[in-house]
Amino acid sequence: MPFFKYDPVTSMQNAGHRSGPFMGPVDICESDDAYIFVTDCPGLASKDVHVRVTDDLLQLSGERKEDPNRSLKHFHRMERSFGKFCRTFRLPGGADLDHVSAVCEHGVLTVTVAKDKEFQKKKLTLADAAAEQEGDGSLNAEFESVPMSIFPTPALGKIVIINSDMSLLDAVKVLSEFHVLSAPVRDVSQPDDAPWTDKYLGMIDMVGIVFHMLDSLKPDEVDGDFATQAAKIENFQNTTIKDAISFVRFGPFIPVDLDRGNLLDCMLLCGHHGFRRVPIVKTPGGDIVNIITQSALVQTLSANLKRFKGVASKTLLELGLGEQGTLFTVGVDEPLRVAFEKIKSRDISAVPVLDDEGKICGNISARDARLIVSSSKIYKLLDMPIKTYLDVVTEGVEHSAITCKPSDKLQTIISQLVRSRIHRIYVIDEKGCPLRVVSLRNVLKKFVQEPEGYFGHYFSY
Repeated sequence: MPFFKYDPVTSMQNAGHRSGPFMGPVDICESDDAYIFVTDCPGLASKDVHVRVTDDLLQLSGERKEDPNRSLKHFHRMERSFGKFCRTFRLPGGADLDHVSAVCEHGVLTVTVAKDKEFQKKKLTLADAAAEQEGDGSLNAEFESVPMSIFPTPALGKIVIINSDMSLLDAVKVLSEFHVLSAPVRDVSQPDDAPWTDKYLGMIDMVGIVFHMLDSLKPDEVDGDFATQAAKIENFQNTTIKDAISFVRFGPFIPVDLDRGNLLDCMLLCGHHGFRRVPIVKTPGGDIVNIITQSALVQTLSANLKRFKGVASKTLLELGLGEQGTLFTVGVDEPLRVAFEKIKSRDISAVPVLDDEGKICGNISARDARLIVSSSKIYKLLDMPIKTYLDVVTEGVEHSAITCKPSDKLQTIISQLVRSRIHRIYVIDEKGCPLRVVSLRNVLKKFVQEPEGYFGHYFSY
């Protein structure tokens, strides 16, 4: 708890009758907007309690006075306490000392100290910056010494490639069949011997499909008209990949050469630059011979943790991944469309689902687009409460969320991600509420550092 009890309960000692600690124990809780102190003060009104804030200290004081006629009465037992009390607490950084309120009703004192919103924003910004920090580069040589040619290549026909004349619906079915979230798009108008720069249009992925779905199927354009809904769904599903990729956000085709590339190339592309899948091409000709995913790279780390112990043995807090950061969430009773809208507007791949207590009870990701896009009732599914979608439509399949604590070591996190085959893990506090997400990309970035000018002028951001 960030609060330090600075002064003990004190009371006036009066001769001749019982006098003890009067103010009861204090509950301290925290909301998104304030720090809240609650204690029992029976028999007191607001005017009897004094709240004082100096620097970073909150002082609660007051007095319950004796009945002036008490000495005239013959007592058989005296257990009630009278006298003065004083409690002092050290406030955490970010408390707004200009906005403190106190209310004493029905013998319960509630003191609310607002949070400084600008301080909270700055704190989140600093935490997010720490999470994005790369490694120190000491392991770069290890990764650079591993050629791509030693990676096992998939069996013939196992590399999924989507043709540009394929419909969006058929493309999603292919991705679902092979359990992948993205694939290269082959321009069918180009000959087989074309260079890869002409042969491939980009990478289609589920996040891009979510973007296109929300742009094409807006609820205010159909107003409950089922015929209009059906027509829009059919038009959306029959859009060719070439048309979709020309006006929707899909990933670029950034390959690594089989003979000249190395593992560091892939670590940097998937970590620093955030590509989920990197094609490996054989030149000349540009044929795809392998595809390296973020998951495959994390599996490689998992199999070699002893070699990377200097990084893997550190805790999330030590690596800047344990503090509260920017995290976009959805409530379990919100419509499914809200989850996809957040994925789209924030350009992320998933959002955790929170129950009424603010704890994670599920996960909605771009992977869910596979089920949605293939349905003839997309509008109905998008308007469905997330709880119903998770419980009834999907029966909870692939929607579990894994969690960890800030004190967990990175090697433990890597093992959890590999074992669960999930692409993200949520860091939770002692109450079980989420603090931030740690993605595969975050993990990869901590092992390498991109040397200045490593990719030439290809990346301008």
